Amino acid sequence: MDIGFAEDLMKLGEAIHGGNIEKKILEIIEGNLDNFRKNVVRTKFWKIEREDVYVNNKRIEASLLPYTSGCIKGKIGREITIIDMPSHPFSLSQPETEGLLVVDNKLRRISLSKNKPVSFFIKNKMEGYVEICGEGKLEDATSYNLETIRKDGNDFIVIGAHVDHWLSGFHDNLFSIALALSLRPNLKNHGFKLVFFSSEEGPKCCTGSLQQPKDKTFVMISLDALFPNRVVFSATPDLWEFSKFFRLKRIEMPSPFSDHFPYVAEGYPGMVLYNDDLIPFYHSDQDLPIKEDLSYFNYMKTSLERMIESIDEKNSEYLDNQFYKYSKTKIRKGSIIPDYRNLTSRFKI
Repeated sequence: MDIGFAEDLMKLGEAIHGGNIEKKILEIIEGNLDNFRKNVVRTKFWKIEREDVYVNNKRIEASLLPYTSGCIKGKIGREITIIDMPSHPFSLSQPETEGLLVVDNKLRRISLSKNKPVSFFIKNKMEGYVEICGEGKLEDATSYNLETIRKDGNDFIVIGAHVDHWLSGFHDNLFSIALALSLRPNLKNHGFKLVFFSSEEGPKCCTGSLQQPKDKTFVMISLDALFPNRVVFSATPDLWEFSKFFRLKRIEMPSPFSDHFPYVAEGYPGMVLYNDDLIPFYHSDQDLPIKEDLSYFNYMKTSLERMIESIDEKNSEYLDNQFYKYSKTKIRKGSIIPDYRNLTSRFKI
């Protein structure tokens, strides 16, 4: 498998959690596997029914922020607030007005903490009279996680990647899907498994991995939002020593915002490899292939295989002892908890 597979998947369009495009991606992955198992996921599909913004009676290109809903007419600066995109997507604030327009040079989908006011991304600053109408609803849906065993064993090194994505989604997360499929490490002591997760994006992070059976996991490695040319190594401390295989932006405690974290919460060694250099294109229609992707793909494939082979040399007793040195506890499960305010996690005191 090569990076062209990710480019082909992007042509399917936006893959909203629980929807038909998400399932189509899973079906295409199935066609490239020698064996697979489906694990049913109960999820939600966000069905967009209307997505209209008119400024001074002229319809403009806009993208509805997930789960906001409503219709409003009024003047910018009075009924409708207009703001510039902040430097970090999670810094978006919710005004008290009835409508919100966020200005960026691209369209995005960023979730707010509440479903009001009705909110859109637009590409240019506007003034005057505005009519906005965003209608969508969350519907109960069924999807599935797809897993394949590449090498059987008593326990498994698991590589995971989510398949749903907002807007174009090349680096978040189609690149990771192709990368996972390309991996062929030479393992002697543990099994090797790939899992492709449904519904990582959505009203609640990591819906698919929360429902994934986790028994027989040795180490879980999530690939998510990779972007040339560095890696944020976000992992339980017993795995930090394996960061030596990558060009690092930083090492950190496990982020609570990817599919490894339900494993971490259950007491398994886990990591996510990502790169927040992607933030300028995060959840946007400009998350597209760039010229550096091919060399980065080949570099990440080699680095991942080397890391996985190094992890394969260790056993649970070794990793547990490393973990206990950092955590000062003899209990893994529940010892790391989210620290959402600081976008990280911490040891439970």
